[in-house]
Amino acid sequence: MANILILGGGFGGLTAARRLTELLPGDEASKHRITIVSPRNKFTFYPALVRLAFGDCTPDDLTFDLVEKLNALDVRSVEGEAIKINFSLRRVQVAGKDFNGEMLYDFLIIASGRRLATEKIGGFFEHAHHLLGVESALKFGEAVKNFVAGHIVCGIAPNAFLPVPACETAFSLAQLFSEEIARKEVRVSILFPDTIKAAFGGADLHEKLKDAFAKRHIELINNFPVKEITEKTLLSADGQSLDYDLLMLVPPFGGKSILGKNEISDKLGFIETDNFLRVQNLEKVYAVGDIAAFPGPKLAFMAIRQAEVAAENIASEIRGDIPRNIYNHDLAVIIDEAGADAIFLHYGIWDATLRQLKEGKMWSRLKKSNNYLRELLGKP
Repeated sequence: MANILILGGGFGGLTAARRLTELLPGDEASKHRITIVSPRNKFTFYPALVRLAFGDCTPDDLTFDLVEKLNALDVRSVEGEAIKINFSLRRVQVAGKDFNGEMLYDFLIIASGRRLATEKIGGFFEHAHHLLGVESALKFGEAVKNFVAGHIVCGIAPNAFLPVPACETAFSLAQLFSEEIARKEVRVSILFPDTIKAAFGGADLHEKLKDAFAKRHIELINNFPVKEITEKTLLSADGQSLDYDLLMLVPPFGGKSILGKNEISDKLGFIETDNFLRVQNLEKVYAVGDIAAFPGPKLAFMAIRQAEVAAENIASEIRGDIPRNIYNHDLAVIIDEAGADAIFLHYGIWDATLRQLKEGKMWSRLKKSNNYLRELLGKP
């Protein structure tokens, strides 16, 4: 019997669990044990947090009970935090409500996500809003409701790897304050530490976005790597300054401390894998989602695709075969333009011939209906 342990209950972890139950069906599945360890027993649909901030949905629309869903998949759920991994002994130390101690594994999928490294930006906690949690999104929404006049800045910090919510927030603000912007009472800017092209992993999306920003009178600020935030001013690492009245900034990301001193991660703490999603220099260990060290932004659909590849390769190993499924690091981004047609980008970061740009209202409808989650997890 194979004991498969999955660390993380986000898109990557849930997709891996679901796919493994599909690949090991019937009597065969009963011979193997699949366990998810997650610090929370609630799943949050993070791509909709911008909509939550602007009142287009409620917290209940974005969350559901993990235990109930995993029980339906015949997957064991443990509410706890993985605090240390011993790769040589294939043990994970877990602390939490359901379990305290060591858990053994035959196969390990690390899908623990990223941490918000807010400490890297001086004054972030005191002065900046972000949209990477339900409470944070609601708090920013209240600030927007109470905003009357002045300069609103949306952006991403260096090593944030998540430009989409910054873009969506800027579009939503431009729509909400369109009359005030026309009267020059409100000014909306979007800020990148390098360029739009760099923020999207080198994609040729930047010209389309620049046109969309200009159309909605959103000021584009490139090459502003935020280093410190005061009550009314942003300071960059290269000596620039920018005044603001309301700030939404995606903070820097970093890896998780559970990796210890093992030489499997890059300088930011993200895990390096091969094209099969196997952690380099380790047997029967895979990494998917935000914790995996791939170039460009870190997005939910990437975690889903990586998890499917990892699950298929683990199933092959269990059957005595070698991993054969390769993960191709393509990027597809859906960016809502506040009710207008969305921009859909699909391209291969490692293969320029795959790049293509499409537009269509169907992408806006897809995102608004949360079909990602419904198709992934079968939520009615």
